[in-house]
Amino acid sequence: MYLSYAEYVTMGGTLDDTAFNSLERKARYLINSQAGGRCGDRITELTVLPECIKDCVFELVSFGSANNATDKQIASESQSQGGASESLAYVTRTDAEIEQQEESIVHDFLHGGGYGHLLYKGACL
Repeated sequence: MYLSYAEYVTMGGTLDDTAFNSLERKARYLINSQAGGRCGDRITELTVLPECIKDCVFELVSFGSANNATDKQIASESQSQGGASESLAYVTRTDAEIEQQEESIVHDFLHGGGYGHLLYKGACL
């Protein structure tokens, strides 16, 4: 586990522990899968887990919670008073867009935190 529930709550997280555990596990798998699966191997070799990885997990959990398939985000809303009509438009993201954003989060946090080498895909000579 890269981020405990207690750390998550301290950072401002609002999910219950069941929802958090599911999304934390998904975030961990996503991080570990980077660089052809070598990112997770490299992280386990670290003696101290960097804050950028915890921040990355927090952001991925927040992103995953906000993009839950059952939740709808309102893009626009209009109302009429006299005729009592209402119109809502919802934002929907494709799986590809969600995956691209998740990978972008991982890259931004690891490169920004000085751990971009964890994402290196080339040969180690």
